[in-house]
Amino acid sequence: MTPAHLSVQIADFVAAISLDRLPESTVRAVKRLVLDTLGCALGAVGAEPVRMLETILPPPGTRGARCIGSGRRTTAEGAAGVNGALVRYLDFMDVYWSRDICHPSENIPVALACVEEAGGGGRALIEAIVAGYEVQIRLCDAFSFQDRGFHHVSAAGFVVPFVAGKAWGQAAGAMAHGSALGGMRHLTLGVLSHGKLSMAKAIGYPANAAEAITSARLAGAGFTGPLAAYEWLFGKTAGREEDPGALALDLDTWRLEGVSLKQFPVQYALQAPVAAAIRLHGALRGRLDEVTEIRARVRPETLARTADPEKFRPRDRETADHSLPSCVAMALCDGALTEHQFEAARFRDPDVMRLTALVEPVGDVAFERRFPAGRPGAVEVVLRNGERLEAAEEIPLGDRDRPMDDDAVQAKFLSLAEPVVGADRAVRLMAFVEELETLPRLDPLLDLCAPPATTAVHDRHGLRA
Repeated sequence: MTPAHLSVQIADFVAAISLDRLPESTVRAVKRLVLDTLGCALGAVGAEPVRMLETILPPPGTRGARCIGSGRRTTAEGAAGVNGALVRYLDFMDVYWSRDICHPSENIPVALACVEEAGGGGRALIEAIVAGYEVQIRLCDAFSFQDRGFHHVSAAGFVVPFVAGKAWGQAAGAMAHGSALGGMRHLTLGVLSHGKLSMAKAIGYPANAAEAITSARLAGAGFTGPLAAYEWLFGKTAGREEDPGALALDLDTWRLEGVSLKQFPVQYALQAPVAAAIRLHGALRGRLDEVTEIRARVRPETLARTADPEKFRPRDRETADHSLPSCVAMALCDGALTEHQFEAARFRDPDVMRLTALVEPVGDVAFERRFPAGRPGAVEVVLRNGERLEAAEEIPLGDRDRPMDDDAVQAKFLSLAEPVVGADRAVRLMAFVEELETLPRLDPLLDLCAPPATTAVHDRHGLRA
């Protein structure tokens, strides 16, 4: 008998996902990921790309879904697009890497929008989130879009129809066709994150996701797609041989527990060198004006994305938060790296620019050999008198091998959410997430994802929300 297409096998796997068979540790991990993702979204309320997206939103139709921050109601496609851009904007969301890189939390806005549209509750939300994480992580373990010159957000077309289909209770056959319809259309060029970055960074996954939700709708109405899409992807696109077997579609292990969170709002590979630079700030004790040389050591593979010429003169935050020299310079100057420094364009200040120009990015082959068992970074500074100071970070806080505890996850959430919705709403949001599986509907949670109607909020991006 000929094996079923991979799209069908994955759909059967997704259809079998149930809250009842998830271990407690997995449910706990989902709640942490939801809280972290909501914090990332709330922290970006008022960002210019998101405001621009909201101006073109369609009306919601019969029910629709809401945008975080504004509370505006639109279609599930529209809400997933806006909320996905919010999650992405600060570059503070989760990360997973294997053969490829992905930020699987970008599926959470899709799950929220589709479950809300369907009138579902916390149970449906957890199952849809697990579907998105598990399919994307397994695809990441089996295949690399980046090896072929595409950006990893290309996965959205394949993954999102499973999230939407699970939220809507579609049969496995419909989900398979939805994934084939979406996947065949969304191979996104890797230029999205190279050189001078643009606003497109904020919509790489969300724009693909919005159209992939429509693919799921079509499939639910009986529209068919090319079910061999995965076989074509694995066998017909140029690149090194991949391993479909790594999908391992079993219901005994849940890979979402291996996702990492970020301590700093910057590109994932910069977490370790930034931590090292922050330690050096303390060791320098106000002697920054004596620094004559800076060497930042990372994996060689990291240099192409974070140390090209544009990264030495970033003019916008999209480029700055992917810049090794700029992020190291800000961390050395301030002893911290937060979203506030990016909002204030700290990367353009003269003292930071002086240090940015001194950074020599170094690709360390020893670091490459340790990856992915280690995610190291190191920074060395040389002073005018010849003195050398160095700090290294083997595994940054938040990494899957050095996870944040619950207190750290909650502190990160509160720091992002409180300035937007207030302390009371932020605490109540945490309580709802903690009891997520018991919510009969998502309305109480989503009601808290916007400031009170009587409160004028000045967002943290210099714009009026």
